[in-house]
Amino acid sequence: MDTSANINRDAAPEQREPSAPFVVLVDDDPDIAETYRLGLVAGGFRVSVVGEPAGFFAAVANEVPDVAVLDWRLPGMSGAEILEKLRAEPRTADLPVFLLSNYLGDQNGAIDRVFELGALAWLRKSVTPPNVLAERLKHAVGRKVFARRFEDRN
Repeated sequence: MDTSANINRDAAPEQREPSAPFVVLVDDDPDIAETYRLGLVAGGFRVSVVGEPAGFFAAVANEVPDVAVLDWRLPGMSGAEILEKLRAEPRTADLPVFLLSNYLGDQNGAIDRVFELGALAWLRKSVTPPNVLAERLKHAVGRKVFARRFEDRN
């Protein structure tokens, strides 16, 4: 089943509570992206899924997310190259970033490189279900963001 038609890959984030923490997920595999999108929405996030680096930078220019999740291998640019660009911009220099990939980055120093650039984690897709990713992201964005969500409902 082709789910790419079900993912508006370069659109505004899915509408949930406006104060819900905002995550941009970059993955060029629509099936994987949809699986993680659903898990993150269930975990309380607003989610924007993009399939390529240009879409990611356009999304971030529109609204800096609370956290970003990057795949390693993307069309035209690696996750580390995206992270380098984020760190060079004042608006995104401190953005929490996770790498989510099945690429074995320990073979060429990729994992070391992203940690040197300030990534919070390198998670393997094959052993990181969406609910686990959501929990890790909640810790990264902190209680302040989730408390804001609770206050807005009252």
